[in-house]
Amino acid sequence: MPFNEKEIQDYIWNHREELFSMIEPPSFDPEPIKMPEEYEPWELLYYQLIKEYKESYELLDCLDIFGCEVRLPKEGENTIRTDFLGCFEGENGLIICELKVNRQPERQSYTELFAYANHIRSKFAPMGRRDIFYLLIAPMEERIVREATISNLLYDKNREIVLIPEVGATIDTLKFKMWIPSKDDFCVFARTAFAFENIDVFRISWRGAEGIWSPTQEGVIPNTEMIHRLNKVSHCAAQIMEANGINGFVYCSQSYPEVRENGILENGITICGINPFKSAKTRYFYKKGLNINEAAKAEIEHLGMEMIFPNLKNNCEDLDNRESHLFLLSESWSSCLDRIAFDVLRLVNYTFGPMRYEHGYSSFTWDSYLYDSSEDDLCWNFDINLTGIFREIYNLKLERYYEAAHKYTDREKSIIIESGKLEYHCIDMIYSHHHIRDFIKGLIGNKDEN
Repeated sequence: MPFNEKEIQDYIWNHREELFSMIEPPSFDPEPIKMPEEYEPWELLYYQLIKEYKESYELLDCLDIFGCEVRLPKEGENTIRTDFLGCFEGENGLIICELKVNRQPERQSYTELFAYANHIRSKFAPMGRRDIFYLLIAPMEERIVREATISNLLYDKNREIVLIPEVGATIDTLKFKMWIPSKDDFCVFARTAFAFENIDVFRISWRGAEGIWSPTQEGVIPNTEMIHRLNKVSHCAAQIMEANGINGFVYCSQSYPEVRENGILENGITICGINPFKSAKTRYFYKKGLNINEAAKAEIEHLGMEMIFPNLKNNCEDLDNRESHLFLLSESWSSCLDRIAFDVLRLVNYTFGPMRYEHGYSSFTWDSYLYDSSEDDLCWNFDINLTGIFREIYNLKLERYYEAAHKYTDREKSIIIESGKLEYHCIDMIYSHHHIRDFIKGLIGNKDEN
């Protein structure tokens, strides 16, 4: 770049009203025409991102930059400065813009962007994700920045656009290209997360307050009020999971009357989530050339933290003699699920006197829970609540089914819509074990593919 950051910053500020005209119209990949069941999960996420990018690009035409080199002083700390502050006319969201014109400094772009965002959130508390819009102007030559952007868009769900600056011999030739994640990069980030082996499961079963949670008489099935109450328990847990950024699902169940005499506790809550450390292991081995199935089943004990962070080896010589930190982190991550389950169980069993209930618990992987645990086969499973990226993909898949339904024959529609009106069937599918378990089973697609 023949011009330094200050020169580019000044030019943008002086020509801020013409900024949109400096952005080359982006070329977006058209979504292929497919049947809903032919989409891979990562494709649904990718084309949803493209849709949001199109909307964000149109918003740039309404961009109002009202601050340049804005000092954000924090008492007792060094002053930080954001390159630009702005907003969109008629659209919610304060825009924080960070400018980097060279490869080396762009590594700090997210450190600075999030530092600005945290300070701004303290000024306008409480702020949600939709209240801040990130605009990064950078060469996007560093892999770490590209991957951070994909993670930010895919998992953190922050609103963001990245522009790549290009300039010729004179500064008045400054133009911007919109950076769009490649399909391959997006596929790796999304696809390697969904292996069954990456899903941790924690289940608590309990007995107590008969007549509230379960029937008092032997052989009696739960009534509508009990089922409704147990569904409230799983809805409560799902809200906590969402607040903690856990991508997974949760549901309650009640054992069949005929098996309770064998000591099985009547009521249960099952919480499942993608373990990010196992996901990182799967991604590492997938990038090394293993197929999805092999990468998911690879032992995490064989992957040291220094293989994720290669420079770590330079600062710690005895890593080879230690137990894998990545393995230890992956083992302890399920405590996030444990804590939610125990907190919810205590909440639903509060009384004016001492709490009296029996409970038992265990941990599984999703595969082992389905195939090695008898509890899943000996109970009614009630509403299943998806959270995070599971919920997003499932809703996107439902959208494709209903869009495609307009083109189907009556017979084809009857296969998709088993009975009842369309809107009733949709809300039932959102919580249906039958539909959602098939959906979870298909998340990886063909696990033997590369």
